[in-house]
Amino acid sequence: MAESKRLIGLLILTAVVLAGYFFWNNTQMTPFVVQLRLKTIAAMVITGMALGVATLLFHAVSNNRIVTPSSLGLEFLYVLAKTAFVFFFGASALMSMNVVAQFVFGCLTLVGFALLLYQMFFKEGKENVFFLLLVGMICMSLFSSSNMFLGMLMDPSEFQIAQDAGFASFNRVDTTVLTLAAAIVIPITLYSFSLSRQLDVLTLGRDTAINLGIAYESFSKKVMILMAILLATATSLVGPMFFFGLLVLNLTLQWLPTFRHRILFPAMILVSVCVLAVGQSIVFHGLNLKTELDVIINFVGGVYFFWLLLKANKQWQ
Repeated sequence: MAESKRLIGLLILTAVVLAGYFFWNNTQMTPFVVQLRLKTIAAMVITGMALGVATLLFHAVSNNRIVTPSSLGLEFLYVLAKTAFVFFFGASALMSMNVVAQFVFGCLTLVGFALLLYQMFFKEGKENVFFLLLVGMICMSLFSSSNMFLGMLMDPSEFQIAQDAGFASFNRVDTTVLTLAAAIVIPITLYSFSLSRQLDVLTLGRDTAINLGIAYESFSKKVMILMAILLATATSLVGPMFFFGLLVLNLTLQWLPTFRHRILFPAMILVSVCVLAVGQSIVFHGLNLKTELDVIINFVGGVYFFWLLLKANKQWQ
């Protein structure tokens, strides 16, 4: 009963935040503004759904609240892929490329890298969360350094175009891509929700999951594939948000400290949409688009991350 009340509270809070974003300075209900904000809200819902479910799926495999899909460097790879494409083919090729083709290109790049990581770290019971985090940090550093190196060799204007494509923004979402993303995210979300009982067992660890009848290798690979597709879809839709998974996962688990994924799935989606709506409201209404959403997410997520570390350090002492 308490969990249901907290879920209802999250639902009301998310609805209020979305309504505030929609009606702010929109009392006259101008058709252009209404259409633009409805598209932005739809993009926030789809992105929040994709990132929230992807983070929860990865948490079920890693069973760690600090290591999220962002820790693997997938978003940094997305930025590097855009920069490398401009470096080899020119900014005009990227600008003239069909938005659907850009979307598919980003998705395939991230899914391929995620599957490579699975082959390296989640096969034959060799998974090590701390080693995975270390490799993820190395990958982030490698991708970031490579991105800067290519930027030094490129024309500054072309590099700026590549960087703009690598920032999270809900202001340039294409309707066709949004429809395609919804067609991918919604079925995968529903299918992931149907796996709630198996995910509950998976969080108990490899040995326990096997003893309880879970085909660990094939099931964890399936979960990783679903996670990669969702993360790639969200990143290709609006761009990378590095600290987002860490922020929403820990907020959700603090508000609803349960292992039951039937509760965590809707809670993660609601918290993700709420965080995106608050961040976009600050960017759009408070700062008049003078910064990007990922700057707000990274700042809040970074502060929250240090708070978690300090809290854990006090517990250890």
